[in-house]
Amino acid sequence: MTIIAVTTAAPIRPKAVADGVEDVVAEAWSVFGEVQDLVKLGIEVEVTVRPGQILADLIVRKEAAHLLPALVKELENSGITRTKSGFRVAGTMCQGNVSLRIIVDSSQITVEQIEALVAAVDVDFDAYAGGDEYTEWAA
Repeated sequence: MTIIAVTTAAPIRPKAVADGVEDVVAEAWSVFGEVQDLVKLGIEVEVTVRPGQILADLIVRKEAAHLLPALVKELENSGITRTKSGFRVAGTMCQGNVSLRIIVDSSQITVEQIEALVAAVDVDFDAYAGGDEYTEWAA
């Protein structure tokens, strides 16, 4: 991987920038393959990478609903809130460096799976009076 250092002593070389872009695209191609594999299992993944931020959204379908408690247990500081169509679980991974949201349509899971999901999170925001004030960061 090419490391680009900016100094006042030397101008940025176009070749170094092009190499850096090529490295990022190669990593994205690898992630693309993993995302395709997860879709086959019933989990859609969208990863957004920006300077200083990595956000991953997972949409869990019926065929993967049994995996919800295990997915949630991988999160640090997880919290759940209800949405109009189901549930949203938010938390972090990688020592807080990655924000992750798990989105579930209630028509895709059973009552037992919902109970297991709620039991797996650290905080149920809707259990608080005025829970809406806590759910904004989880949205």
